[in-house]
Amino acid sequence: MKPLIAILAVSLTACASIDEPGKSRSAYEDSFAGNHAELALCVTEKLQRDRRWSMRLLQFRNRTFQDIEASEILAHDMRLLPGIYARNSPTNPDAVMEYVSPAPEVVHTYDKIDRTYLMPAFRFSLLLKATDGATVSASLKGNPHLGRMAWQYLQTCTRSE
Repeated sequence: MKPLIAILAVSLTACASIDEPGKSRSAYEDSFAGNHAELALCVTEKLQRDRRWSMRLLQFRNRTFQDIEASEILAHDMRLLPGIYARNSPTNPDAVMEYVSPAPEVVHTYDKIDRTYLMPAFRFSLLLKATDGATVSASLKGNPHLGRMAWQYLQTCTRSE
């Protein structure tokens, strides 16, 4: 009887800790001085110039939302995106890399239930939302290691303004 109760308790504990897909806790949250669009562009450019192997595997998208005055930087692992072959794979040293422009992609509405977060290639999201004319609230969700690098770039971008 005791082993059955122990197995039941472990099963319930494991099931209780499972989060809903697409819902991840924020790794970092803080407020910064500056414009959300300028900060997002600065961070995206720094991320794309980073030559560390863990960052070289990522593709970054800079999205600007008009309805909530916010910008979001999405990072996806290029190895898991459709259409990646040996000729353009980041793991191939002879590959021809296809870089996405750091210019923002304008999105008219912000949809919290976006399929982007459910993709297996998703690594992190840095959301910069304007709180007033001079400050931005920033929240980072996703992989803590890769997100920490983006968070450090955000801090350097706010110091340089």
